[in-house]
Amino acid sequence: MEQTEVFRPVETFSWQINRAERTQQARLLVPLLDQPDGRAWFLERLSFPCTRGEALEAEVFHLCFPLRDIFTADYRECRGKRHLEDQFIAYYNRLFGLPEDFGVQEVWCTAPGGQIRHPAAGGRAGWYESFLRARIHDEGLYARARRVGRMLRTEADVLLVTLRHVILVECKYRGKLSAEQCERQLRMGETLARRLDKAFHFGLVVEDERDPHFARIDAPYVRWSEVQAKLEEM
Repeated sequence: MEQTEVFRPVETFSWQINRAERTQQARLLVPLLDQPDGRAWFLERLSFPCTRGEALEAEVFHLCFPLRDIFTADYRECRGKRHLEDQFIAYYNRLFGLPEDFGVQEVWCTAPGGQIRHPAAGGRAGWYESFLRARIHDEGLYARARRVGRMLRTEADVLLVTLRHVILVECKYRGKLSAEQCERQLRMGETLARRLDKAFHFGLVVEDERDPHFARIDAPYVRWSEVQAKLEEM
């Protein structure tokens, strides 16, 4: 049978075929949230309980690792100062949901020279799985310690910080929204909010309103089409 259909390669790269979440975020969310009215509208659409004044004053961060970086700043300030290291370890053990005296010599102070080991350091310098398994025999404690590195390595798509709140936003674009990913975001965001002594709020930006329902995620969301429409009218 003769085939008349002819393959025609796509002529150029375009927004219609782009599938990258970061690219879509840079195109739409960054300029929207750079404007005070855009921030106020966005947070209102996410059912965020703050005043308009707080929304206008909110600091906005994109594609960042806030818990890792604030932990690292504290880590660098204390490293090598034994009187501060003990306080640092106890403080972060409490923040991470670990016993206050957890793993001081067995886990924390095992970097060269007995210095503090950074949980999220790369390769075998951090709290990697076999390292923790060899030192922690309680399964519940082991699971909590493993979560520390995962939280520190969790990236925030969008982070807004107000006087009283931490708002974390997960962005999905033409990709699968998973409950597991949102669970990691929630754990990191809640820990960050406790670290900053603020209330926590979580929201989504999705391609289709069905996405959160399919993933069984109960969180307020905004669609990319709404973001684009609002940006165009401003």
